[in-house]
Amino acid sequence: MVDILVLGATGFTGRLITRYLYSHPQRSSFSLALGVRSKSKGEALKRTLGLDDSVQLVQVDVTRYEDVEKAVKDAKVVINAVGPYWRWGTNVVRACAVHGKRYVDLSGEPHFARRIIDLYDYLATKTGAIIVPSCGFDSLPADITVYLSNQTLKRKLGPEVELGLSQTFYDVYLPGASGGSTATLLSTLSEAPRVRVDEAHRDYALSPIRGAPSPGFRLATRVPFSSPAKYAGMFVMGPSNRSIVQRSFGLNQFALTAANALYGERRVRETEERLRPLAYGPHFRYAEYIVPRSGSFFAAALMSTLLAAAFSLMLVAPVRWLVSKFFPQPGEGASDKAMEKGYLNATNYTVTATSPETWAKTVMRVDGDPGYLRTAAMISECALGLLLEDESLPYTARSGGVLTPATALGDVIVRRLQATGKFAFESEIVDGVEESRKGR
Repeated sequence: MVDILVLGATGFTGRLITRYLYSHPQRSSFSLALGVRSKSKGEALKRTLGLDDSVQLVQVDVTRYEDVEKAVKDAKVVINAVGPYWRWGTNVVRACAVHGKRYVDLSGEPHFARRIIDLYDYLATKTGAIIVPSCGFDSLPADITVYLSNQTLKRKLGPEVELGLSQTFYDVYLPGASGGSTATLLSTLSEAPRVRVDEAHRDYALSPIRGAPSPGFRLATRVPFSSPAKYAGMFVMGPSNRSIVQRSFGLNQFALTAANALYGERRVRETEERLRPLAYGPHFRYAEYIVPRSGSFFAAALMSTLLAAAFSLMLVAPVRWLVSKFFPQPGEGASDKAMEKGYLNATNYTVTATSPETWAKTVMRVDGDPGYLRTAAMISECALGLLLEDESLPYTARSGGVLTPATALGDVIVRRLQATGKFAFESEIVDGVEESRKGR
């Protein structure tokens, strides 16, 4: 049995994942296999990346469940890099849920996440499978920065404190898109039923319980504590990231609220003690934004306007045809040199739900392109955490199911990403005058 199976290894992001895992400092601790549709392309990939014979090739067609099941049964952890996930992902999740495997992917498709939750979440809790979508730029930074802000507030104020408004502001440079991202965008607009997409983008569509309503649309939102004032506009990834953060909220809050029914009277106190530090509270609400270089109100409002206009244009079939012809094609993406110039500063501000207000500020810094180059690191470290650090996984991971980066990995993924030297995390209490008492 192989430890890690990478599906979609010959694609642009799949190649980055394969290269990252092959050169990993813990390489001697796990075996690696590449799931490929064409053995000849797999052999060519091995030659291109200089992979030795310790890396196995597994021929698998993700459109055939029998192929997928055979491959998945012989693996402990599956990394699925075959998108669009609405089109290609369901068979892989099904096989992992049936056979109690651990699974990670890069989906930024809430409608896909909603489908696998509806179909396989309950089954996964029965087989012990841990299914974790959105383990890359979609939506790990959003999920983990909120998770850390919650920890910082509870270390300061105690486990009973409840969160109110939580906002993440992105300062990011992405050197280019890949063909896979283009295909995902077109799939969302052309293949997935509009009703499914709309349902999955509603507030708390992926959460087992509803929370407080999210902040409404604004052309520009002021960055907390900024002086002089800086403003941010709507972020294109905001809806998908919000859905994952809300699922983290819902999984922990539901487990805490229903601890007696889920775990029984004998275990309820122990369970509540473990879950209360993880729960955000019923008043939690979340939104995120992108900060333009100038930080001006006008620039932020313009970004929001242009985003809305671009989305409207993409609903027009001829525009989608032009995108399919002139944007990157499958397997294409930015060069290594260009990706090294990318960066991400994701800053989360979270305030307590009750007065007097206390704020936490968490910053995740990424050196290098977060969309592809470092996304390969994010999903790989998620897979390695699930494989090698079972005893350190959060309490919420023990029951299995369709989880999130925060509920499946928590501190494990923070520690592993920091160890790469390309990711840094800081979390602290802020009072508006000075920033002090750093938590990390």
